[in-house]
Amino acid sequence: MEKDKNLQKFFVGAIISALATTAGFLIAPVEVRFLSSLTDNSILIGLTFAIGSLVFAILSIWFGRLSDRFGREKLILIGLLLGIIYPLLYASTYNIFQYMGVRFIWAFSGVAIGPIFVAYLQDLLKNSKKKGQYFGMLFSMESISGSVGALLGGFLSDSYGLVTPYYAIVFIFILATIIALTQMKFKNKPKPKEYEKRDILFSLRYIFKKPELIFYFFQNTSFGLGWGIKPFLWPLIIYELTGKDTITGGIFATMGIITFFALPFTGKFVDRKGFFNGAIISLLLFGSSGLVIVFSREIIIIWIAAAIYAMGEAFNGPTQAVILTKNVESKYRGEILGVNAVLDRTIQTVSPFFAGILLVSLLPQTVLFIYIIIYWITLPILIYIYNKKIKPTQQ
Repeated sequence: MEKDKNLQKFFVGAIISALATTAGFLIAPVEVRFLSSLTDNSILIGLTFAIGSLVFAILSIWFGRLSDRFGREKLILIGLLLGIIYPLLYASTYNIFQYMGVRFIWAFSGVAIGPIFVAYLQDLLKNSKKKGQYFGMLFSMESISGSVGALLGGFLSDSYGLVTPYYAIVFIFILATIIALTQMKFKNKPKPKEYEKRDILFSLRYIFKKPELIFYFFQNTSFGLGWGIKPFLWPLIIYELTGKDTITGGIFATMGIITFFALPFTGKFVDRKGFFNGAIISLLLFGSSGLVIVFSREIIIIWIAAAIYAMGEAFNGPTQAVILTKNVESKYRGEILGVNAVLDRTIQTVSPFFAGILLVSLLPQTVLFIYIIIYWITLPILIYIYNKKIKPTQQ
């Protein structure tokens, strides 16, 4: 009975997550242009994004700990309510510094409906035998929601003005908040859990004392490096061959469609065959298709390779979700996922930065080749960790 209730809550959460993803992608095509209307200083525009990421990182760990102690539901609700407020403030700003200030509110909302919400969903599935399948469905919904959000945001901006996508975010968060209030059954007075004093390095010690989480760390690092340079290097390579941005958009859209349909099935595979097989398959797909993209000069071949790469992403998502759900205790989950969010953002920020340095003297294909090699280096590391540290404990 409790499993059925948890599953019902999970699907409600999946709907809320899909709505939040749609909202987040609504301004993806227009935010830089809106910031450019506030200032012509590119340094201030970059600083605006950097401030948001920095505040997000700080709040992720702090609020993660709070959610472990006091419960996650009310923080999620506050995050959804702030999702109604911050777009209105964004749209009302008259200079870049006001926009920077609103980034603090955005960061609070982003943490609550980001790592804390993921921790909430993982708690619901911790006893399920179909973790991969359900998370695959969740990621599939988020994939299509993000695509719809980006397309809708561009359409609204072109048709009704640059600030219109911001107002659309308000409407979506109102809908998500109503669903949360009526379906998530928030407790009135959650009792604080017994406080366990944790120092600043607690989370890192927790991660690196568990072989499964060390396995996850290497897998996630290699994926994050590749994810960080994909929107940077891939368009350069594709445009060099075709001279058309439309082809780049078509390739990325193809990848989104493939992951949308593949994720529920790859999630089932991870449930049946285990996270190790899911991780190895994803790395093999990343590494092999990446090499094709590096060395091919035929756009059709690159398009097919990109589709194969997307299948690697479809295996990667459920694999990582299953590892974290199984191997992070609920009483620490908020903090650990907060730290994980910080690591993700750090990796995905450092990755294009170093790629940019390498591009000063190397071709985009050469730089991409260096990053693809990381997948092949990670492969034997994961095999070693599994065979020497994880497999013996399972026998």
